[in-house]
Amino acid sequence: MNKQSGITLIGAIFVLIIVSLLGQYLVNIAGVQQRTSLLTLQSARAYQAAKAAIDWGAASIDGNDVCPATPPTQFALIPNFTVTLTCSLLGHYEENLTSTNIYQLTAKADYGAYGQHDYVSRTLDVTIHR
Repeated sequence: MNKQSGITLIGAIFVLIIVSLLGQYLVNIAGVQQRTSLLTLQSARAYQAAKAAIDWGAASIDGNDVCPATPPTQFALIPNFTVTLTCSLLGHYEENLTSTNIYQLTAKADYGAYGQHDYVSRTLDVTIHR
């Protein structure tokens, strides 16, 4: 009888465990990479939504010389983002007999709810001299 016949089975089980752990690690890394790519894309979309709100507010100020009364809360081309635009008149000054108002626009774009794993938010501030 051969007394070393069971040692090969232990080695094979050890190799299978190592290979399965390595496979699980690679699947986990692939999932993290996919989530990172998705959040990067959503971050860029949030920036564009906030920038669209700033552009809309700046155009409104440029046309009327007052803060916009009812800013948009969403944009059709950037769905599922909630946009908040605030405008305030910071002051008024005159230079060379020219009257100028100073406005501050703050736009915040949110995707999802705070605390969720897919939450993304971007805030932009702009000061406008009109």
